[in-house]
Amino acid sequence: MLNTLNPDNFSSHILMDERNKRLVINGYTRGLKPSLFSRQLIDFAVKKKLEKIWLWTFPTDVPEFLKAGFCTEGHIFRGNGKEFSVSLAYYVSKVRGQSNKLQAENDLIHAVRTEPTRQLQALPHGMELKLLNESFAEQISQVLTRVFTSYPTSMYPQYIASLIQNGNIFAGAFLQERLIAVSAAYPDPVFNRCEMTDCATIEEYRGHSLTERLLVILEQEVQKLGSFNIYTLARARSFGINRVFHKLGYRYQGRLINNCHIAGSFEDMNLWVR
Repeated sequence: MLNTLNPDNFSSHILMDERNKRLVINGYTRGLKPSLFSRQLIDFAVKKKLEKIWLWTFPTDVPEFLKAGFCTEGHIFRGNGKEFSVSLAYYVSKVRGQSNKLQAENDLIHAVRTEPTRQLQALPHGMELKLLNESFAEQISQVLTRVFTSYPTSMYPQYIASLIQNGNIFAGAFLQERLIAVSAAYPDPVFNRCEMTDCATIEEYRGHSLTERLLVILEQEVQKLGSFNIYTLARARSFGINRVFHKLGYRYQGRLINNCHIAGSFEDMNLWVR
Protein backbone atom coordinates (compact mmCIF):
# COMPACT_ATOMS: atom_id res chain seq x y z
CA MET A 1 0.00 0.00 0.00
CA LEU A 2 1.22 3.50 -0.82
CA ASN A 3 1.20 5.85 2.15
CA THR A 4 1.30 9.56 1.33
CA LEU A 5 3.56 11.48 3.69
CA ASN A 6 3.58 15.25 4.13
CA PRO A 7 6.03 16.08 6.93
CA ASP A 8 5.49 19.49 8.42
CA ASN A 9 9.14 20.46 8.21
CA PHE A 10 9.33 20.43 4.42
CA SER A 11 6.95 20.81 1.53
CA SER A 12 6.96 17.90 -0.89
CA HIS A 13 4.98 15.08 -2.41
CA ILE A 14 6.34 11.90 -0.88
CA LEU A 15 5.11 8.33 -1.18
CA MET A 16 6.30 5.55 1.08
CA ASP A 17 5.98 2.66 -1.34
CA GLU A 18 6.14 -0.47 0.78
CA ARG A 19 5.23 -2.74 -2.14
CA ASN A 20 8.44 -1.74 -3.94
CA LYS A 21 10.51 -1.01 -0.80
CA ARG A 22 11.24 2.53 -1.89
CA LEU A 23 10.60 6.16 -1.01
CA VAL A 24 9.27 8.14 -3.99
CA ILE A 25 9.53 11.92 -4.21
CA ASN A 26 7.58 13.13 -7.23
CA GLY A 27 8.65 16.72 -6.70
CA TYR A 28 9.06 19.46 -4.11
CA THR A 29 8.89 23.21 -3.66
CA ARG A 30 11.78 25.23 -5.09
CA GLY A 31 13.98 26.77 -2.45
CA LEU A 32 14.47 23.73 -0.24
CA LYS A 33 18.07 23.09 0.72
CA PRO A 34 19.04 19.81 -1.01
CA SER A 35 21.66 19.03 1.65
CA LEU A 36 19.08 19.16 4.45
CA PHE A 37 16.30 17.61 2.38
CA SER A 38 18.47 14.65 1.37
CA ARG A 39 19.45 13.99 4.98
CA GLN A 40 15.79 13.93 6.01
CA LEU A 41 14.92 11.56 3.17
CA ILE A 42 17.78 9.19 3.91
CA ASP A 43 17.03 9.13 7.65
CA PHE A 44 13.38 8.40 6.94
CA ALA A 45 14.17 5.62 4.46
CA VAL A 46 16.59 3.98 6.88
CA LYS A 47 14.06 4.19 9.70
CA LYS A 48 11.35 2.57 7.56
CA LYS A 49 13.75 -0.12 6.25
CA LEU A 50 13.28 0.97 2.63
CA GLU A 51 15.89 0.04 0.04
CA LYS A 52 15.77 2.89 -2.48
CA ILE A 53 14.94 6.59 -2.66
CA TRP A 54 13.65 7.73 -6.05
CA LEU A 55 13.64 11.50 -6.42
CA TRP A 56 12.54 13.82 -9.22
CA THR A 57 14.49 17.03 -8.85
CA PHE A 58 15.32 20.33 -10.58
CA PRO A 59 18.48 20.37 -12.72
CA THR A 60 19.95 23.18 -10.60
CA ASP A 61 19.70 21.06 -7.43
CA VAL A 62 21.43 17.99 -8.86
CA PRO A 63 25.00 18.82 -7.71
CA GLU A 64 23.97 19.10 -4.06
CA PHE A 65 22.07 15.82 -4.14
CA LEU A 66 25.06 14.10 -5.75
CA LYS A 67 27.24 15.31 -2.88
CA ALA A 68 24.78 13.64 -0.50
CA GLY A 69 25.22 10.27 -2.21
CA PHE A 70 22.47 10.31 -4.82
CA CYS A 71 23.18 9.23 -8.40
CA THR A 72 21.61 10.34 -11.68
CA GLU A 73 19.48 7.75 -13.48
CA GLY A 74 17.51 9.72 -16.06
CA HIS A 75 16.49 13.07 -17.54
CA ILE A 76 13.32 14.61 -18.94
CA PHE A 77 13.81 17.32 -21.56
CA ARG A 78 11.28 19.77 -22.93
CA GLY A 79 10.54 19.86 -26.64
CA ASN A 80 13.13 22.64 -27.06
CA GLY A 81 15.86 20.38 -25.65
CA LYS A 82 16.05 22.17 -22.30
CA GLU A 83 16.42 19.89 -19.30
CA PHE A 84 13.20 19.93 -17.27
CA SER A 85 13.47 17.29 -14.55
CA VAL A 86 16.10 14.81 -13.38
CA SER A 87 15.52 11.36 -11.89
CA LEU A 88 17.91 10.63 -9.03
CA ALA A 89 18.35 7.59 -6.80
CA TYR A 90 19.84 6.86 -3.43
CA TYR A 91 20.37 3.23 -2.52
CA VAL A 92 19.99 2.48 1.16
CA SER A 93 20.61 -1.12 0.14
CA LYS A 94 23.76 -1.26 -1.97
CA VAL A 95 22.61 -4.60 -3.42
CA ARG A 96 19.44 -2.92 -4.70
CA GLY A 97 21.59 -0.49 -6.65
CA GLN A 98 23.44 -3.21 -8.55
CA SER A 99 22.27 -4.78 -11.80
CA ASN A 100 23.99 -7.63 -13.61
CA LYS A 101 21.88 -7.14 -16.72
CA LEU A 102 23.16 -3.76 -17.93
CA GLN A 103 25.05 -5.04 -20.96
CA ALA A 104 22.10 -7.12 -22.15
CA GLU A 105 19.79 -4.15 -21.60
CA ASN A 106 22.15 -1.87 -23.55
CA ASP A 107 22.22 -4.41 -26.37
CA LEU A 108 18.43 -4.40 -26.37
CA ILE A 109 18.35 -0.61 -26.79
CA HIS A 110 20.71 -0.92 -29.75
CA ALA A 111 18.49 -3.59 -31.32
CA VAL A 112 15.40 -1.47 -30.73
CA ARG A 113 16.98 1.46 -32.56
CA THR A 114 18.31 -0.50 -35.51
CA GLU A 115 15.53 -2.94 -36.40
CA PRO A 116 13.49 -1.76 -39.41
CA THR A 117 10.02 -0.47 -38.60
CA ARG A 118 6.86 -1.95 -40.04
CA GLN A 119 3.80 -0.06 -41.18
CA LEU A 120 0.64 -0.60 -39.16
CA GLN A 121 -1.77 -3.07 -40.69
CA ALA A 122 -5.54 -2.84 -40.46
CA LEU A 123 -7.03 -4.27 -37.28
CA PRO A 124 -8.56 -7.75 -37.59
CA HIS A 125 -12.32 -7.85 -38.00
CA GLY A 126 -14.10 -7.46 -34.68
CA MET A 127 -11.31 -5.53 -32.90
CA GLU A 128 -11.96 -1.98 -31.77
CA LEU A 129 -10.22 0.65 -29.63
CA LYS A 130 -11.88 3.02 -27.21
CA LEU A 131 -11.44 5.08 -24.06
CA LEU A 132 -12.41 3.42 -20.80
CA ASN A 133 -14.33 4.82 -17.85
CA GLU A 134 -14.51 3.43 -14.30
CA SER A 135 -17.15 0.89 -15.30
CA PHE A 136 -14.32 -1.05 -17.01
CA ALA A 137 -12.19 -1.23 -13.84
CA GLU A 138 -12.93 -4.92 -13.29
CA GLN A 139 -11.91 -5.82 -16.85
CA ILE A 140 -8.76 -3.68 -16.66
CA SER A 141 -7.83 -5.48 -13.45
CA GLN A 142 -8.35 -8.85 -15.10
CA VAL A 143 -6.04 -7.96 -18.02
CA LEU A 144 -3.25 -6.66 -15.75
CA THR A 145 -3.53 -9.65 -13.44
CA ARG A 146 -3.37 -12.07 -16.34
CA VAL A 147 -0.35 -10.40 -17.96
CA PHE A 148 1.74 -9.67 -14.83
CA THR A 149 2.49 -12.06 -11.98
CA SER A 150 3.32 -9.00 -9.87
CA TYR A 151 2.86 -5.29 -10.48
CA PRO A 152 4.30 -2.08 -8.95
CA THR A 153 0.86 -0.80 -7.95
CA SER A 154 -2.44 -2.30 -6.90
CA MET A 155 -4.39 -4.17 -9.55
CA TYR A 156 -7.64 -4.19 -7.55
CA PRO A 157 -10.67 -2.82 -9.45
CA GLN A 158 -11.44 -0.31 -6.71
CA TYR A 159 -7.99 1.24 -7.03
CA ILE A 160 -8.20 1.37 -10.83
CA ALA A 161 -11.64 3.00 -10.63
CA SER A 162 -10.24 5.65 -8.28
CA LEU A 163 -7.42 6.38 -10.73
CA ILE A 164 -9.92 7.07 -13.51
CA GLN A 165 -12.12 9.17 -11.22
CA ASN A 166 -9.04 11.26 -10.34
CA GLY A 167 -8.36 12.18 -13.95
CA ASN A 168 -6.09 9.43 -15.23
CA ILE A 169 -6.96 8.16 -18.71
CA PHE A 170 -7.31 4.53 -19.79
CA ALA A 171 -7.81 3.15 -23.27
CA GLY A 172 -8.47 -0.43 -24.30
CA ALA A 173 -8.66 -2.80 -27.24
CA PHE A 174 -11.67 -5.08 -27.52
CA LEU A 175 -12.42 -8.21 -29.46
CA GLN A 176 -16.16 -8.83 -29.59
CA GLU A 177 -16.68 -6.79 -26.39
CA ARG A 178 -13.91 -8.57 -24.49
CA LEU A 179 -11.07 -6.34 -23.25
CA ILE A 180 -7.78 -7.78 -24.56
CA ALA A 181 -5.32 -4.89 -24.16
CA VAL A 182 -5.00 -1.73 -22.08
CA SER A 183 -2.77 1.33 -21.72
CA ALA A 184 -3.03 4.44 -19.56
CA ALA A 185 -1.87 8.04 -19.20
CA TYR A 186 -1.35 9.69 -15.80
CA PRO A 187 -1.32 13.49 -16.24
CA ASP A 188 0.23 15.37 -13.31
CA PRO A 189 -0.62 19.08 -13.62
CA VAL A 190 1.29 19.94 -10.43
CA PHE A 191 4.64 18.91 -11.91
CA ASN A 192 3.63 19.23 -15.58
CA ARG A 193 4.50 15.61 -16.37
CA CYS A 194 2.46 12.77 -17.81
CA GLU A 195 3.46 9.12 -17.51
CA MET A 196 2.29 6.64 -20.12
CA THR A 197 1.88 3.35 -18.31
CA ASP A 198 -0.14 0.19 -17.56
CA CYS A 199 0.54 -1.23 -21.03
CA ALA A 200 -0.64 -4.82 -21.19
CA THR A 201 -1.89 -7.13 -23.95
CA ILE A 202 -3.12 -10.67 -23.37
CA GLU A 203 -0.53 -12.94 -24.96
CA GLU A 204 -2.65 -14.60 -27.63
CA TYR A 205 -3.67 -11.19 -29.03
CA ARG A 206 -0.18 -9.75 -29.44
CA GLY A 207 1.19 -8.91 -32.87
CA HIS A 208 -1.46 -6.34 -33.82
CA SER A 209 0.41 -3.28 -32.44
CA LEU A 210 -2.39 -2.70 -29.94
CA THR A 211 -0.22 -0.87 -27.43
CA GLU A 212 1.11 1.44 -30.12
CA ARG A 213 -2.41 2.26 -31.29
CA LEU A 214 -3.69 2.84 -27.75
CA LEU A 215 -0.80 5.16 -26.90
CA VAL A 216 -1.62 7.34 -29.91
CA ILE A 217 -5.20 7.67 -28.65
CA LEU A 218 -3.98 8.51 -25.15
CA GLU A 219 -1.52 11.13 -26.37
CA GLN A 220 -4.33 12.85 -28.24
CA GLU A 221 -6.40 12.96 -25.05
CA VAL A 222 -3.48 14.31 -23.01
CA GLN A 223 -2.90 17.08 -25.55
CA LYS A 224 -6.47 18.25 -24.95
CA LEU A 225 -5.56 18.88 -21.29
CA GLY A 226 -2.52 21.05 -21.97
CA SER A 227 1.20 20.89 -22.65
CA PHE A 228 2.71 18.06 -20.60
CA ASN A 229 6.19 16.57 -20.61
CA ILE A 230 5.31 13.01 -21.62
CA TYR A 231 7.43 10.05 -20.61
CA THR A 232 7.28 6.36 -19.79
CA LEU A 233 9.17 3.77 -17.79
CA ALA A 234 9.54 0.57 -19.82
CA ARG A 235 10.79 -2.77 -18.57
CA ALA A 236 14.45 -2.86 -19.63
CA ARG A 237 14.24 -6.58 -20.47
CA SER A 238 11.27 -6.25 -22.81
CA PHE A 239 12.14 -5.69 -26.47
CA GLY A 240 8.51 -5.17 -27.49
CA ILE A 241 7.54 -2.32 -25.18
CA ASN A 242 10.82 -0.45 -25.73
CA ARG A 243 10.38 -0.88 -29.46
CA VAL A 244 6.89 0.63 -29.30
CA PHE A 245 8.06 3.83 -27.62
CA HIS A 246 11.06 4.19 -29.90
CA LYS A 247 8.80 3.81 -32.94
CA LEU A 248 6.47 6.51 -31.60
CA GLY A 249 9.35 8.97 -31.40
CA TYR A 250 10.24 8.75 -27.71
CA ARG A 251 13.93 9.20 -26.81
CA TYR A 252 15.81 6.91 -24.45
CA GLN A 253 16.96 9.07 -21.51
CA GLY A 254 18.21 6.73 -18.82
CA ARG A 255 17.65 3.60 -16.77
CA LEU A 256 16.28 3.27 -13.23
CA ILE A 257 17.98 0.34 -11.54
CA ASN A 258 15.80 -2.27 -9.79
CA ASN A 259 13.12 0.39 -9.66
CA CYS A 260 10.02 -1.69 -9.06
CA HIS A 261 8.71 -5.20 -8.56
CA ILE A 262 7.03 -6.35 -11.75
CA ALA A 263 6.41 -9.74 -13.36
CA GLY A 264 7.81 -11.55 -10.34
CA SER A 265 11.01 -9.64 -9.50
CA PHE A 266 12.66 -6.25 -9.19
CA GLU A 267 13.52 -4.95 -12.65
CA ASP A 268 15.43 -2.11 -14.26
CA MET A 269 13.20 0.39 -16.07
CA ASN A 270 14.15 2.42 -19.14
CA LEU A 271 13.11 6.06 -19.24
CA TRP A 272 11.74 7.18 -22.62
CA VAL A 273 10.74 10.82 -23.17
CA ARG A 274 8.48 12.29 -25.88
